[in-house]
Amino acid sequence: MTSDDWRKAIDLGLALANGVELPQDDPELPALLRRMAPQVGMSHADADAALVSASATAALVREIHRRTREGSFRLGRAFGASDSLKENGDRAGARKVLEDAMAAEVVPLYRAQLQAYLDHVDDPDDT
Repeated sequence: MTSDDWRKAIDLGLALANGVELPQDDPELPALLRRMAPQVGMSHADADAALVSASATAALVREIHRRTREGSFRLGRAFGASDSLKENGDRAGARKVLEDAMAAEVVPLYRAQLQAYLDHVDDPDDT
């Protein structure tokens, strides 16, 4: 699994959103989607089940894209709000924002990033 996989999956999702059909003759597509499924909190079985038809494969790509997009937005909002609250002396509020984002997040990488941020919310400010 590479960052290149993430970029390819996101690009496929964007293409679908713009009305472009998935390439049916791309032999790398099933392997890419099998690698990406666990990266966005889905099982290999979910990916395999979706690879049985073009419409199910497109739905899988859309779901991977949705999870990466929404998770990325959720992280940005949570980090910004947490930083703002922390700067204003509300560490409990900063922690709560991160905990709420963690409760909604399914992408393991994003969960790890939220946890790392949460682990340091009570650290003294760098000055």
